[in-house]
Amino acid sequence: MAVKSLSILPVGRCGVANWMLDTRLQGTEAGRPIVELPVWVYLIETTDGPILIDSGMPDECIGRPDLLADPDHPEESPEIVPQMGAGDSIVSALARAKLAPNDLLCLVSTHWHFDHAGGNRHFPETRVVVQRTEYESFFSLATEEQSEAFWITSDLRYDFVDGDVELVPGVHLISTPGHSPGHQSVLVSTPQSGNVLLTIDAAYTGLNYEEGIPFTVIDEGMTRLSIQKLKYIAKDEHAFVFYGHDTVQAKSVRPFPAHY
Repeated sequence: MAVKSLSILPVGRCGVANWMLDTRLQGTEAGRPIVELPVWVYLIETTDGPILIDSGMPDECIGRPDLLADPDHPEESPEIVPQMGAGDSIVSALARAKLAPNDLLCLVSTHWHFDHAGGNRHFPETRVVVQRTEYESFFSLATEEQSEAFWITSDLRYDFVDGDVELVPGVHLISTPGHSPGHQSVLVSTPQSGNVLLTIDAAYTGLNYEEGIPFTVIDEGMTRLSIQKLKYIAKDEHAFVFYGHDTVQAKSVRPFPAHY
């Protein structure tokens, strides 16, 4: 098996309060404005078939920018505002590539936040590759907390990995906890563009990655270690680094049907 190409598919946008990109601004006026971030999924074509990385936002977000508003405080403006149309569903995104969920070799689920795992439910027959820590951490939460993450289901065909693994030749999963307990990033070796390091949410932006600007994570210490780890890998592998939600970098992205 060999990697043929990597494509970046846009699947909507998500507005977040500015302080989430720089937690030093939390509680300040500068931290309140909503910043619209790109939401991506990634399609790896291999000689044996396609691999999808992440599944975007849940279909419940379609036309519902208020979906994640706090029901106990309806007078307050939400700090997370999904911007999703019907064409941003993961099924629609795959259809643009002339694919259906059952066509995939596997789905790599990098972590279980709503903008990355929201469409996982569309893949009941597909091998879903997730870090064991991410799975166990979620299902050890209280029932109420689990129910809030309505897009997560326990009955998919999970394939657990532990730490760094070579998924297939040319695709390496890299354990990068901190943003979530079992977050993973992905290094893809492409024949056209060389090595591409997808930080996913180990770093939202180049500022998080290069300058250490703190952002929303569950463990700041682990996040710093994960970013340092990615820097070593990027240097050793001469990899282009693609950040999870960078609005500046997004301006130069060539989305599908372009290939990297």
